Amino acid sequence: MIKKSYCRVVFFAAVLLCCSSAHGQVTGGFSGTVTDKSGAVISGAKVTATSQGTGIPREANTDEVGHYVINLLPVGVYTLRVESAGFQAAEIKDLKLQVDEQRELNFTLAPGTVSTSVEVSATQVAVETTNPTLGQVITSQQVAQLPLNGRDFVQLATLTPGTTQETSPASFFNGGPSSEVSARGTVSLSVGGSRVNSTDWLLDGSDNNELTSGGIAILANIDSIQEFKVLTYNYSAE
Repeated sequence: MIKKSYCRVVFFAAVLLCCSSAHGQVTGGFSGTVTDKSGAVISGAKVTATSQGTGIPREANTDEVGHYVINLLPVGVYTLRVESAGFQAAEIKDLKLQVDEQRELNFTLAPGTVSTSVEVSATQVAVETTNPTLGQVITSQQVAQLPLNGRDFVQLATLTPGTTQETSPASFFNGGPSSEVSARGTVSLSVGGSRVNSTDWLLDGSDNNELTSGGIAILANIDSIQEFKVLTYNYSAE
């Protein structure tokens, strides 16, 4: 087996099916700290992340230092609401969570009754502050609207700086004789100058490598992909 040591390309395909089981495979989440106006932490506050697309909520409580974590959320748009007895509820809507993204959101609650709430419109996060990995998300809009030759989603990965496809027709990945990989199409990628067989492929967080040569095992149809991410440095544990 070929050791993957240079780069990792993570492709999370969110299959566009109605069944709920398709939603639990993409990692992402929210975390942060809840305090009052004086800066004191609030423990035991209930934090609810609700998908605006499905209406499915996920809840967590702040710990003794006022910190909360809600992980393993599928890609989507969320409303985050914080409630605690004796304080006004706070809510942020239209929070877009992308694949493999960890968003840090802190809340400051004002004194008041539980029937009073404060709503805040979300703003786009400019800098990733909770995840040390470097990479680029190819968004659902790019997947749906950019033209492709042969409907090969791998071409979109080359939008990431330093990422190229191998073009030699004699390549084992592109057309070599008896090649398991080339039979699937031109799906080779080099990231940051690394070898093509050093690229690691993940599909919904699971290994998707063709073991005889290190290429992609299952070439997902473009219609089954919501978005994906190309990691170029400081990869996560998986």
